[in-house]
Amino acid sequence: MTNQSHTPLFLGIDGGGTKCQVRLENDCGVLLAHAQSGPANIATSVSVAQQSILAATALALQKANLPATAIARINAYAGLAGAGINSAKNTMAQWQPPFAQFNFSTDLHIACQGAHGDNSGAIIILGTGFCAGAIKDNAVIELGGHGLLLSDGASGGWIGLSLFRYALEVLDAMSPSSPLIKCLLTELGCDTSSSLTELALNEKPAYFASFAPLVFKMQDDPVAHIILTQAAQFITRYIDHLAQLGYQRITLMGGTAKVITPWLSSKAQRYLCDAQYSPEQGAIQLAKMHI
Repeated sequence: MTNQSHTPLFLGIDGGGTKCQVRLENDCGVLLAHAQSGPANIATSVSVAQQSILAATALALQKANLPATAIARINAYAGLAGAGINSAKNTMAQWQPPFAQFNFSTDLHIACQGAHGDNSGAIIILGTGFCAGAIKDNAVIELGGHGLLLSDGASGGWIGLSLFRYALEVLDAMSPSSPLIKCLLTELGCDTSSSLTELALNEKPAYFASFAPLVFKMQDDPVAHIILTQAAQFITRYIDHLAQLGYQRITLMGGTAKVITPWLSSKAQRYLCDAQYSPEQGAIQLAKMHI
């Protein structure tokens, strides 16, 4: 029992714009617990991300029937949304968490490590936000992922925002309505462009992303068809670019990955392959490399 209480633990952390997911393993690679908490995008808020990491960790220890003090035995590695922004990265690097060891990089890095391991391959993450990239010669190549205002086409945030933009055109009598738009406006209780603007003007990407499932649920709707066709075209550009860079194995990951795949051309789909492991497992691989 004494030996067991001193053995190292490993924690893989996938910190996204909507949620922070963790995987806790023992030193033999046995899964002890999964847990989830709030957002962990450090470009949005470093302090919120840190709170989410600690909350998910505490929940994982609880699920694994381990004492809270076991956090001191954890070797953790986090892939965090926003870690490509230098100011956020530098602020996060000053954190002194209660883990035995803590390292971090981008959410793209851990996802690519999990998807392809040491083999050549690329990924496209379609979550609240969007990013694409690959690992080449131990260096991470990142494309996109500059936030909803600047990029992130085809992300959950973009799909939801596109729906709102179209709804505003309908309310301004600039475009024809549809069952999808009527469903959205009924759900929100809005019947003027002013009321919809007031509701959504200061919302974050995660809010708009929460409406992406509605677009997929009603994908036969003409407005949904327009939005999802544009999303597929955006993704296809990145698939073509990654293929031109020499990556023949590309994994789509994130909340909308499976549901958007049928919208891609058969040519684009030929490059797609399943991930070998989850991003959290990729993070644990990286945690073990840092010991």
